[in-house]
Amino acid sequence: MRTNDTIKINIIQTIVWLFLFFSISIVMEDQSWSQTVDFTTAQSRLLEGNLKLKALHQKTLQYKSRISQDSSLPDPKVKLGLNNVPVSKPSFNESDMTSKEIGIYQMFPFFGKLSAKERIAILEYKKAVAMYRFYQSYYLHAVRSHFFEIAYLKEYVKIIEETKKYLTILLEIQKSRSTAGIGMVSDVLKISVELSKLDEEIIKVNTAIAETESTIAYLLGDSNGEKKNYSADIDYTSITIHNQPNTDVSEKVLSENPEIQLLSLQIQMDEEWVNLKQKDLYPDVEIGVSYMQRDNTPQGAARDDMFSVMATFNIPAWFTSKNIPAIQEMNIKKGQSEAELNDKKNEITFALSTISINTEKWKQLHELYSTHVIPHLETMLQTDIAYYRTGTTEFMKLMDTIRMLLDYKKEQLNTIKEYCKAVSFLHFLQGDTSILNWSGVQ
Repeated sequence: MRTNDTIKINIIQTIVWLFLFFSISIVMEDQSWSQTVDFTTAQSRLLEGNLKLKALHQKTLQYKSRISQDSSLPDPKVKLGLNNVPVSKPSFNESDMTSKEIGIYQMFPFFGKLSAKERIAILEYKKAVAMYRFYQSYYLHAVRSHFFEIAYLKEYVKIIEETKKYLTILLEIQKSRSTAGIGMVSDVLKISVELSKLDEEIIKVNTAIAETESTIAYLLGDSNGEKKNYSADIDYTSITIHNQPNTDVSEKVLSENPEIQLLSLQIQMDEEWVNLKQKDLYPDVEIGVSYMQRDNTPQGAARDDMFSVMATFNIPAWFTSKNIPAIQEMNIKKGQSEAELNDKKNEITFALSTISINTEKWKQLHELYSTHVIPHLETMLQTDIAYYRTGTTEFMKLMDTIRMLLDYKKEQLNTIKEYCKAVSFLHFLQGDTSILNWSGVQ
């Protein structure tokens, strides 16, 4: 009996341990399946995991490796030859002119060509770095904007739920009035339709949130099998809208904008290309040294070996149809780059002006909505509900008040969202690749 009891106890303990093991595995799997990614973590993961940025980083390394290549001399040439071997009776010792030759030749570009090519390669590398920084700041702005959008949509859902509470109160009032015979059944149906419309709006908003989260997952380089919870909770009441940008920010944008830097580097490259094409008007030289060994005569007399030195020049004979047009082409390219730079500076200046105008607008609207429109509508709504209970307010007037309150609360949220996006866009214009937190969006 004791043996049987012992066996049963062991079986029960084994079952318990297996149950605990599988429970812990499921919990751990669920935790790894659904990870929370907040605002700052998403930006860090973007810089580490975005596939486009990885490709651009590799491209910078590629251009960096070209610097030493472009500044190096061409490979030397080695010559191996048999000279003046008789055709009728091939031999190395019958003719005095027969020799075995070994030589080496090195091309030397005209003075300044290699240094110009090196400077061009360095500028190409700097352009690749600037382009990498441009996309870093661009994708950071994109991720931040998507988080602002999610935060806005989640707050909007809360407003809809609050609006539904008002409609639920009206529905109960109208049902009581209909039961008492003093209300209209059609009003009950109208309220039900309005509630259905709000449910429809919530479905659309949740779909928009899911689509935005999917876009964030793509930007972060997350795989499709990884489920993430993108936490975009933000207290909009903690954000104060300020006029943007200030003078320091505007100056910093114009001096550090990646696109302006790219075009400035391109102009420097064009200047170097003009310089290089001008140097093509001068000949390159190839220096060669060879040693010719001759065998002794058939009678055993020694023959002297030979030593040769030679220089070969390329002559730009067709400079009028080749070199001069190439110089003109590079000068035209430089003029194009200068025009693009001026256009980009104007574009950014107008963008800064637009941000300034819009932030002033959002500041005024937010203040108007917060201190006047919304408080007045809330007071009006409470008054209308009280009057509606007594039947002294029309149903449609009450519905208009509820819709207006919903719209203005949505617009109030929208002013903060757009302001946050504008601040993020300013960081993008500066080429800022630092990680922002909520307090940095001020």
